[in-house]
Amino acid sequence: MRLVLAAAACVALWAPAIARADGDCYDELDARKVSYKKAKRSGIQLGVQITGPLGGIELSGHDPLVIDCSLAVSLDEVGHYFRALGVESATFSSAYSRRNVRGTNRPSKHSYGLAIDVHTMTGKDLGTLRIDRDYEQGLGDAVDCVGQPMTQGGAVLKILQCQLVRSGLFHLVLSPDYDDAHHDHFHLEVKPWRERASLRSGMLAIH
Repeated sequence: MRLVLAAAACVALWAPAIARADGDCYDELDARKVSYKKAKRSGIQLGVQITGPLGGIELSGHDPLVIDCSLAVSLDEVGHYFRALGVESATFSSAYSRRNVRGTNRPSKHSYGLAIDVHTMTGKDLGTLRIDRDYEQGLGDAVDCVGQPMTQGGAVLKILQCQLVRSGLFHLVLSPDYDDAHHDHFHLEVKPWRERASLRSGMLAIH
């Protein structure tokens, strides 16, 4: 629990904008020593298939992790938030997927490899945390993002959500608090690489 409280104290700290590395997004992944291979998929501008951990976190799903390079860089950068909370691996149900936003004719950002849905997180000391079971809804406000979770698992997930929202590394961070469609996952979404003036935006993610 001391780990959770220490991490909570850091949530309010605003991370400074980090200038994007010179060169293209693939250069950035290479500099980070991310294991990947380029992947061509309809709709993805800078496609990559991730073949190792991102930010020290093992990401697994039913299909290989194919995403846009812009999302891969953000996921690699936020790995230290996961690790500080004791998370070693996570599962996703959807990354690249050609489909529309529910109830609309507008393509989802999953169609461009710019979004991923994370459902579970596991660590040696945490066990497995499930968003649908362990995330505590309705906590926090604009001043105190975390609020007062009732369980350690709820605290870990809420602290992580707050850090993801405030990191500037994502455009959208949707959780069970957003709507029923996200009752069992965190939806993490980025802007295309060419639209990112710096690695971290000065604005909070929409959440």
